[in-house]
Amino acid sequence: MSSSQPILHERSWLVFLLLLAGSGAAFAAPLPSASPYVNTANAPWVWPVQAARGQTNTANVSLEILPSQTVDVGAKISFGVTARKRGYLILVDVDAEGRMSQIFPTPELLAQTDGRDINLVRPGVEFVIPTPATRQRGFEYVVAPPTGAALMVAILSERRLQLLDLPDLPRKLQGQAEALSYLSTWTSELRVPDGEKLVTNNWSFDAKPYSIK
Repeated sequence: MSSSQPILHERSWLVFLLLLAGSGAAFAAPLPSASPYVNTANAPWVWPVQAARGQTNTANVSLEILPSQTVDVGAKISFGVTARKRGYLILVDVDAEGRMSQIFPTPELLAQTDGRDINLVRPGVEFVIPTPATRQRGFEYVVAPPTGAALMVAILSERRLQLLDLPDLPRKLQGQAEALSYLSTWTSELRVPDGEKLVTNNWSFDAKPYSIK
């Protein structure tokens, strides 16, 4: 690790660092809040509407935290995801204080790459985050406080999608089942852009608890 000093946001739990080559600096930022009417070419937002509810994993998404589900502050970690069906992956963290944030893909990563298929998972092929290409650009996952029990959620979207404007939690989520139920219900009420239309979408979920020491 170089002498670069990461800028840690006070609500971060797991900081996605962009190490700026040759600058001796590191950058970290939370997912910005934005109007759902923002139009982005490579990272469309979603619009909330009423739709059928339900929790599914029809794509058989499987998430692994590497090297283990017990991690130390300052450690570097990665994630492995497999699925039976093709889809677009979003990783969401629920930290030890119940705060929810998207950690992959991030606006910073999308801005630095041709992000159209950067989160595309192919059937039966393990998708490791960060990918070799993003590692070459200096992107790493470094564990940061708060310590305690947390949860990582893999969301697979059938349609191309890269950023979720996550809702504010009404209260701290208690445990894996409640977090999955909350996200499943919320995503079931979304439609995603398809050309000039907003359409329903199929979602699959997996979650893994982990502990930060």
